[in-house]
Amino acid sequence: MKITKDARNTILFSMLLLLVFICQGCGGVFFPLPYRSLAPFDGKVIDADTKEPIAGAVVLAVYYFTSYTVAGSNSYVEDGQETLTDKNGEFKVPRIRRWFVLHRGYPEGALTIFKPGYGVFPDNKRSEAVGVNKSWPPPKKYIVYEIPKLKTKEERKESVRFTRRYNEIPYKNKELYWDKVNKERISVGLPARTKDNDE
Repeated sequence: MKITKDARNTILFSMLLLLVFICQGCGGVFFPLPYRSLAPFDGKVIDADTKEPIAGAVVLAVYYFTSYTVAGSNSYVEDGQETLTDKNGEFKVPRIRRWFVLHRGYPEGALTIFKPGYGVFPDNKRSEAVGVNKSWPPPKKYIVYEIPKLKTKEERKESVRFTRRYNEIPYKNKELYWDKVNKERISVGLPARTKDNDE
């Protein structure tokens, strides 16, 4: 039986369409687009007590992916980018699209805010994202973040000792954060962090 040219084209098109749906459903290379999009964040960092803007604070956007398996879901750090607050305490973390990455799609983002002498957001109990969820701030919304000034050397030492390392993020994407954390560690009598020093 001879297949006509139109019938052959219809079959090929149908097979191609089915392949695309299978790849999307399985989280393959076409899901959902051929790049990873890192969400943008905008906001302002202020002193929790005086409500004055804080310049020079590092805002580290940490992006998480969630994988789903028969055993349940698991979230893990996949990427990051950082910026500093300006003289008005404001910051802008831009949207970034990265091509040819292993995991495609739209990761969720969380912010870590650090400045020597202040409590770390979101880990300090007095730090607060005004009016929104602390863990997953909504992108594209201007949020005000309050962080408290620490009054004693012991408070500063305790705060900086347990700052997160974010080993999954390439160093170049957390260089400002790493530098400020190490400066604070040295100023309170702790050793600077290296890849081998996990204190």
